[in-house]
Amino acid sequence: MQYPEDRAALAHAALIDTTLTTILISFLFTPKAQRTLKEPLTIALRGVALTALAFPEMRQYLWLELLGLTVSAAYLLRGLRTPLPAGFNDLDDLERTYAFWTRFTRSPRMLRSVLFEWTLLKHLFFRPKLPEGTHFGTRYGATTGSLLTLLIFGSVVEGMLSHVLLERWNHLAAWIWTGLNAFGLVWLLAYGRALNTRPITITHRRLYLRSGLHWTGSTPTANVRHIQPYHKEDDADAVNIAVDVKPNLTLEFITPVQLHGIYLTERQPTKIALHVDDPKAFTAALKPE
Repeated sequence: MQYPEDRAALAHAALIDTTLTTILISFLFTPKAQRTLKEPLTIALRGVALTALAFPEMRQYLWLELLGLTVSAAYLLRGLRTPLPAGFNDLDDLERTYAFWTRFTRSPRMLRSVLFEWTLLKHLFFRPKLPEGTHFGTRYGATTGSLLTLLIFGSVVEGMLSHVLLERWNHLAAWIWTGLNAFGLVWLLAYGRALNTRPITITHRRLYLRSGLHWTGSTPTANVRHIQPYHKEDDADAVNIAVDVKPNLTLEFITPVQLHGIYLTERQPTKIALHVDDPKAFTAALKPE
């Protein structure tokens, strides 16, 4: 049976999509201990072979697919051979995500921006999996909810007016602007939810510093040198991770702490100012050495 060229191209694209989907499903449903490189490569090669057999007119393009598979396999092998950092399982969720996936790229900052957005948007539907330990809230006295509500309301009104005005000039531009505006609203909702669902946590050996996803970091509790009430004059050199609330504690560390911030911001301070709702309980639970 002969396919017109456009139908063959469409069927070819559908077959590629099916192959990639099969690889993803196989990867997700295979236990981590049993995942190997053999299965996804086998599925990919079968997809290429099936394309060559079913659509002879598309064979001239298969070298691109094979080249893509080769390059992807090289990056995958390189990433799998790169060891995970020491104490990987003790890192916070965002830290683990960065450490795991940046092994597979030569442009880690670009990939981190995608990973950050994905991690943030997941908060709309799922609560983060927090490590077992004592959790301390950081939002008492914050007005972030009211501020985000005003921003969302203003964005909706502005978006509707902008769409009407742009519609007179260009239909496509109007919908592109509306789509970007809708994404901004979703982003704000996810940002606010992350602030409310990511407390500071102390486990028996690690301190997890969080301000939603605005700041994320962790360090062994043994790295804490000193903890004291926050004083604006004395602690002016501290990195303040409190969002929309005044800091009430200052932590000093023996070695710098790696902090991952919003928009790929990074800091490595030895002094951090933060806010906890119950500073006395936090100080007692931390017990710095």
